[in-house]
Amino acid sequence: MLDLSIVIVNYRSWSKLENCLHSLHPEKQKTKKIIVVDNNSGDNILDRFIDKFPWVDWVKNDINAGFAAGCNLGAEKVTTQWMLFLNPDTRLQRDSLPTLISYCNQHPDFHLITIKQTDEKGNNTHPYGVFPNAWNSNGLVRSLQRFLLLPDQTKKALSSNKIGFPHWISGSFVLLRKEHFELLGGWDGKFWMYFEDVDLCKRAADNRLSRVLLNQWECLHYHGVSSRGDNKTKILTKAEVIKSHHKYIEKNFVGKNRKLAHRWLMIQKITELTVLGAFDKTKKAMLKKLKPFWHQMFSSTDI
Repeated sequence: MLDLSIVIVNYRSWSKLENCLHSLHPEKQKTKKIIVVDNNSGDNILDRFIDKFPWVDWVKNDINAGFAAGCNLGAEKVTTQWMLFLNPDTRLQRDSLPTLISYCNQHPDFHLITIKQTDEKGNNTHPYGVFPNAWNSNGLVRSLQRFLLLPDQTKKALSSNKIGFPHWISGSFVLLRKEHFELLGGWDGKFWMYFEDVDLCKRAADNRLSRVLLNQWECLHYHGVSSRGDNKTKILTKAEVIKSHHKYIEKNFVGKNRKLAHRWLMIQKITELTVLGAFDKTKKAMLKKLKPFWHQMFSSTDI
């Protein structure tokens, strides 16, 4: 049996979670524990899944505490050397975990580990990125930064080698040893959704823990099941991306860089949402939702 536990956080992602659990079923005899934390879906489906998948260790959360807090709750049940945080909208290939764990056991210098992820059409989704700085909150700037200053961090460079070392890896698949999870203090529950993975990897970098991409293993990742269920949820979660970006800046930046990064991000997003809001009701609604947040943030004399 693998010295491994898998933690999945679910919020109304039942159809994709079912597929994920079916893909894990052949691994259940090899994996010590598969834990699913339901973040108070509140739609009366959980009990049906508990009956259908009795080999899963189910955890009922009383509130929708967000992804990071849900991961921490599931991690409390982990007693194994290895722990894998996995999104419910993923599907693993059969017998991939034994070879992956065996390989990682041979590499004690591999700390936070992810694998290649593809969408339904087989396209590489590139589940990694470069750390945010005061200027690169714009996608074009990030691309130029990678191309001109960080050639080893381009998508082409990271995806073309068997092993890559990105700045940060996506929370959709994070494999690490329990000792390193505890060293980092777990996920930061102040991030409700988004940027919690970037923050975890930033703390890993500060503690000289590697972030590793292994392209020889891969899984399917559908993306956005919990966050795009309906237009209201879509607006909420897309706005949360921007809020979480500000939270990351506030936590990890200092001095003038912090102030600059906050203001630059706000200016970009106001401009983008104002222009696109003339044609897209979702963008317009996002801007309306974010205005009170920005007003409260920038009324502080510190910013």
